Amino acid sequence: MAAQRPALDPADDLTHALNVDFDAALEPLFAQRPRSPIVRPSTEADVRALIDDRWPAGDEPLAALTAQITQAFDAYPRRNTHPGFFGWVAPSGLPTDPLAHAMVAAINANVGGYWSSPVGTTIEKTVIRWLAELADFPATAEGVILSGGSISNLCGIATALARAAGPDFRERGMAAFANDARPVVVCSTAAHFSIRRAAILLGLGSDQVVAVETDAEFRLRPDRLEAALEQHARVVCVVASAGTTNTGAIDPLAEIGALCRRHGVWLHVDAALGGGGLMSPELRPRYAGIELADSVVMDLHKWFFQSLAGSLLLYRDAEPARDLFYDSPDYLRSGDDIHTPEQYMFFHIAPELSRRCRGLPFYLAFRFYGFDRLGRNALHNVECAEYLAALIEAEDELELVVAPQLSILCFRYRPAGVDDERIDAINSEIRDRIQLEGDYLMSATQIRGRPVLRVCILNHATRADHVEGLRDSVLRIGRALVDGISR
Repeated sequence: MAAQRPALDPADDLTHALNVDFDAALEPLFAQRPRSPIVRPSTEADVRALIDDRWPAGDEPLAALTAQITQAFDAYPRRNTHPGFFGWVAPSGLPTDPLAHAMVAAINANVGGYWSSPVGTTIEKTVIRWLAELADFPATAEGVILSGGSISNLCGIATALARAAGPDFRERGMAAFANDARPVVVCSTAAHFSIRRAAILLGLGSDQVVAVETDAEFRLRPDRLEAALEQHARVVCVVASAGTTNTGAIDPLAEIGALCRRHGVWLHVDAALGGGGLMSPELRPRYAGIELADSVVMDLHKWFFQSLAGSLLLYRDAEPARDLFYDSPDYLRSGDDIHTPEQYMFFHIAPELSRRCRGLPFYLAFRFYGFDRLGRNALHNVECAEYLAALIEAEDELELVVAPQLSILCFRYRPAGVDDERIDAINSEIRDRIQLEGDYLMSATQIRGRPVLRVCILNHATRADHVEGLRDSVLRIGRALVDGISR
């Protein structure tokens, strides 16, 4: 039977350019970034009323679709980009990001390695080298940009686990530890919960996470760490923090690094939040000792001000990661010597195969703005936090609970003559009312069992007048609540 030559109906051709004015399409979204309210209360039914959920038959005008999405996000936002967003650790985004991410989509490269994207791989390796230099890692350091800090922490701890188990781990898994002491991960009580989740996912179990005490500034105590290292015969790794989520604390990395080297234990530094401070020469001394780590995580979509998503997992020596992750079926093998630049594959040191060109937006932003300029913005965030701390200490009605080590601080409204239980309720009410007013947002947390007002400043758009406005709002609302009680 003769083969019939296929032909696609021209009406079904998907290769035509859209002929869209991107600036005009994005301008309404840029205009929303500083707009209040930061959050507007909603139900899922409220949002669904703005989203057309009919079966997609096609041929709807792009202008109408973009307008629908723009209006929905404006009606029910959570604006991470707002200069008064002091809540969770969230990306503020840079003006270069939309262009860069559009380029990523247009190129549509799978940056699994050089073979699948020579340019994308070279760009990403360049970004990784710059960031390795910030951390004072050797020129031989390697890394990979993953989706987020949780995955980066998981992969870093997995590499440490495989190294601790020895060469049998790939074949035997946790059975490689069967005739030995149970492996543990040591961190502080202030470490991010992704460390516990990594232990669960890797089959260690949450019971095998040893959380040691912190000092008065919520930093891991080296003396308690040393006791844990001496107590447990099989420590997979020590996880230190360079910017904890709750208080922004930086563990004493130099002392921790020296202990880990003395005991032959892998040191993993979680700098997912705080890594951006390395761009500032004034802040870099606070990270002394990070160069002793075996692996470091830095989220570029946090304090590097970039849009989602990209988290650097950096290895001092990537061979243990290569021992764990390396696998190459025939259809992906393009040569026998995997150590040549042209055979370089990111999936040899991390789990992902298909992955977009994550490094391009970061390359573009770093080249356009420069580390010095971005670092001055990170320093300004710290200065704003320190300024707010000084404003708090100048007010009799306010109490500074946690001073900023980076750009996070915690405080309370604490008027005289009101008992602690009532003060707890007042502070929770202050936070809720400020969020409803719309100009500022703080996240809920507790310090030493008491609710506090937590301020996290990671936005390049935040200025001194924003922290002054927050202080004024807290005092105004707090006084109104106390006045209501007294009446």
